[in-house]
Amino acid sequence: MGRLYAKSKITLLLIISLVISIFNINKTFAVSQAPWPKCPSIKAKSAVVMDITTGTVLVSKNATKKWYPASTTKVMTALLAIEKAKSLDETVEFTKEAINASEPGSSSIGMTPGEKLSLRECLYGLMLASANEVANAIAIHTAGSIEDFADMMNEKAKELGCVNTHFKNPSGLYEKDHYTCPEDLAKIAREAIKMDDFREIAGTRTHVIPETNLMKEKRPVSNTNQLFNPVKFPQYGYEYCYAGKTGYTNEARFNLVSFSKKGAMDVVCVIMNAESKDVQYTNTKKLVDYAFKRFRMLQTDKIPLKLNESGGKTYTNIIENDPSAEFTVSGVAALAVPKKCDINGVITEIKENDLKAIQAGKNYIGSVDYRYGGECIGSADIVYTSTRAYSFEKNEVIPKVVPEESKEKKLNYFAVGMIVVSVLIILCLVWYLLVYRRPSNIARRRYRRKKRRINSRNRLKW
Repeated sequence: MGRLYAKSKITLLLIISLVISIFNINKTFAVSQAPWPKCPSIKAKSAVVMDITTGTVLVSKNATKKWYPASTTKVMTALLAIEKAKSLDETVEFTKEAINASEPGSSSIGMTPGEKLSLRECLYGLMLASANEVANAIAIHTAGSIEDFADMMNEKAKELGCVNTHFKNPSGLYEKDHYTCPEDLAKIAREAIKMDDFREIAGTRTHVIPETNLMKEKRPVSNTNQLFNPVKFPQYGYEYCYAGKTGYTNEARFNLVSFSKKGAMDVVCVIMNAESKDVQYTNTKKLVDYAFKRFRMLQTDKIPLKLNESGGKTYTNIIENDPSAEFTVSGVAALAVPKKCDINGVITEIKENDLKAIQAGKNYIGSVDYRYGGECIGSADIVYTSTRAYSFEKNEVIPKVVPEESKEKKLNYFAVGMIVVSVLIILCLVWYLLVYRRPSNIARRRYRRKKRRINSRNRLKW
């Protein structure tokens, strides 16, 4: 009996463990969202790591705090110069205004009034040597004056969604009202790196600026970002970094923009207000390594669109005319999500265009926002490719949509039901194994059954 009772206890423990495991699996299914990784400890005052593909902020510290950006400003200067130019072979003439607007002793390649360079060569001097007189010359060439170029910078920043940014000059030299924040600077850098010319120039380690109309000597320049051009400080070399821009003034301290790619992940890291070169480089490597370790790219074609739940007229009309219609997404092929993220954790929000007819070929019927943990992590266009053109009927039947709140409530009821069932199962098992199967109770039941059989036989005899 003692052995049987001991075995019963072991069996009970195993069954309870199994029930708890099942409950945990159900809980995981119900939540299906891994927590967003937190920023590791760094010494820099502010930082951001942003996914270049979608613009999702992966890791951040004081991401919206305003700081002086120093020469990282020149990322915006280069972006606008390339965007506004008809050709990078345009000739830029250096005026007295451009030379005099640069502080004596600040970064320079020694240009003098009257010298001429192609815009392309100016961009090498801007991004590699961080020459301030070159930034001013580019601004005057592009907008007519430094002030007008600053206005263009602010307009572009607003267009990119920057809300904590205001530029006063194209070089980044200190001015009280010249500031930005890590998240805004990452948005600017993300836009710039999409340009082939910017990517090529910002990713160049060394370059030789040719002789000019007034200078017969060539000017060699070298990229100052030691992560991918570790000439002066080999210890800071980082194999995944392929481009970047440094920035320093006494007021701004050390600032760094770096682009890094590993496998399918392509990110930009912004460090602001670091106390030393060592901090800006080591913190960048730490944050980017962390992002590569904790995030992965999830293909959007694996995420169900669930258009049948959107309640839109366009989808309904298409299905009525083409029951075998297939829908794809265009614009973003992958999303950056935590590595432990389950595909069910990504929520889609559909916005349909109100179309009256379908054309043969590709039709953009709407867009989809992908959300994770309440934040938008990417957007894409919804495409329907038709073999024929047709118009929609006037009377459309809009499918009934289950509100998000109702879905959440159903999910909660399901979870509560599972908890109740699990508790009842455990209580029944406890009663069966510890009460019903108790040796004394088993003996008592056997005695009662034996007594009933004896009484039954006696009654039959009588």
